[in-house]
Amino acid sequence: MTALVVGSMIGGGAFNLAADLAQGANAGAILIGWVITGIGIIALGLSFQNLTMRRPDLDGGVYSYARAGFGQFMGFNSAWGYWLSAWLGNVAYATLLFSSIGYFFPIFEGGQNIASIIGASIMLWLVHSLILRGIHEAPMINIITTIAKLVPIFCFHHHHLILLQPRQFHVRFLGPGRFLLG
Repeated sequence: MTALVVGSMIGGGAFNLAADLAQGANAGAILIGWVITGIGIIALGLSFQNLTMRRPDLDGGVYSYARAGFGQFMGFNSAWGYWLSAWLGNVAYATLLFSSIGYFFPIFEGGQNIASIIGASIMLWLVHSLILRGIHEAPMINIITTIAKLVPIFCFHHHHLILLQPRQFHVRFLGPGRFLLG
């Protein structure tokens, strides 16, 4: 489970989020946004921990909590909303994945073409077949993919610790502008 969570966070955020944010904001705004997001995620995790401790008999996740607290209609709406967000998240993740692969293989450039759609469909069917085989292979696959995501991050940080010369950077931390090379 830890590998699954770490892999999801890295895959969905660490590889593209910083670059996307840096295009439109300065360092201070980005750090403030990360702090606010971190507080929200911690609050969400603590809310689920509290619900689990108070009602250990509910094991259907968001659906069962909403149904027990607000009735059948809200339980249905929460399950539907969760399913829809997971479905859209898979589409976004597949687009991000094939957009990134497009850097190395131009046929997938942009992640929004026929080759990317076919590749994403094949990837989803492979994941589906893995799920159908049972849960025995899932932990090993999660560990392998998490290591495959962490190795480039550690290599990047190691590389920059050696080569980075802080005097080359001038930062407008809270004012207008972005990082500027000096």
